[in-house]
Amino acid sequence: MSDIKNIVPQGPSGYPLIGNLLNLASSQRLVWLQALVDKYGDVAKFKLLKREVYLINHPDLVRELLVQKIDNYTKKTVAFSIVKKVLGESTFTATGDVWKRKRKLVQPSFHKKRISNLGEIMTDAIEDMLNDWELVCDKNGTVEVTDAMMRLTLTVVVKALFSTALSKEEVQTVADVFTPLLDETNFRAGFPIRMLHKFRAKKNAAYEKNIADLDEIIFRIIRERRTSTATHNDLLQMLMEAQDEETSEFLSDEELRDEVMTVFIAGHETTANAMSWLWAILSQQPDIRKKVEQEVAEILGDKKPTAADFPNLSYSLKVFKETLRLYPPVPILPRRVEADDVLGGYKINGGGEVFFSAYLLHRHPDFWKEPEVFDPHRFDRETERKQHPFAYLPFGGGPRICLGNSFAMMEAVFIVAMTTQRFRLNLVSDQPIEPLISLTTRPKGGVEVTLERR
Repeated sequence: MSDIKNIVPQGPSGYPLIGNLLNLASSQRLVWLQALVDKYGDVAKFKLLKREVYLINHPDLVRELLVQKIDNYTKKTVAFSIVKKVLGESTFTATGDVWKRKRKLVQPSFHKKRISNLGEIMTDAIEDMLNDWELVCDKNGTVEVTDAMMRLTLTVVVKALFSTALSKEEVQTVADVFTPLLDETNFRAGFPIRMLHKFRAKKNAAYEKNIADLDEIIFRIIRERRTSTATHNDLLQMLMEAQDEETSEFLSDEELRDEVMTVFIAGHETTANAMSWLWAILSQQPDIRKKVEQEVAEILGDKKPTAADFPNLSYSLKVFKETLRLYPPVPILPRRVEADDVLGGYKINGGGEVFFSAYLLHRHPDFWKEPEVFDPHRFDRETERKQHPFAYLPFGGGPRICLGNSFAMMEAVFIVAMTTQRFRLNLVSDQPIEPLISLTTRPKGGVEVTLERR
């Protein structure tokens, strides 16, 4: 990066009053952001309403704002305030001392050794899904993979959080409210004009009810756990047992609710979307799929995987990591600029926001050779060591990296392995699948496949 100080970033002027809001609210927002990078370089400036926004697209600068200057680049943004409506003050949304306390309390619950204990929950849910697919295969039917992965990851996260605490009716309630809840949150964050949201009475009422329905279930389970003497091998139990070493305090019911809701969101849609992309890619990459099949046969044969098998399914993990490179779960992340700063020689005004995009960083030509090519060998051990650590951010980076990354990777590898033992998934259509970009990166129109027994 340049050694010259106090360069004023350049960018488009936008429209009167709204600035570049329409560009950012568009389904083509990433194309537009990439065009800014192409024209103005790795630091560009634009306006959203009255706010100055800086697009940062260099790993050195992203590391600077996520690590060295974390206190000046906070999550007190419009988008995060909207997400807080659902997630509350969780480790994902909280800032400052509140975040530091919660992170310290919650982090041990997501230690790799603890997550490995949840492996059987994952494999049981995957096996149930594959048994259902056998019936579909008998009828020569098709599977819409995005829906299937959504149902599967929801089942896994519910059981990982609550063991068997949910009734069938409650599980159905969770399944029913999740998609509309996520869709509305995506809409609000993508079009962040609160005044306009007030005129959507029916949508707002449904939004409030969906949140209330989930809250009722979560708080019921927490209340029952408080009065029960039984112990449970699940994430909720781990979170309830988390204790502050200095104050001896535990998480309150409200704090538990916020963490549970965050695990619901982070452990559900993002993994499902990534798996949808993975199956679409493997259907179009027969050589790579063959290597996955060979690894699964060699490591597992016909047996169900356990946590001990996870490190040995290394090629399957590389395939998942490369999928996350091309289609990161959260494509754009914002931060608020608390005070005037100089970032990489560029003047950044306090009160504005900075955006950085994993989607763009994962395609930065200075850090990725042939970035549009799907190549799992980018994640061979030695090659991965040479990567810039902030050129690859599927789970974020720095102290606020996603706590659920180990959970997501083990779940994904188990889905790949167990599905590969029994089926090949083949795309119904040869049409390219386009990304639908909102808060997350979904395959537009879903991914429909036929099932081929192996």
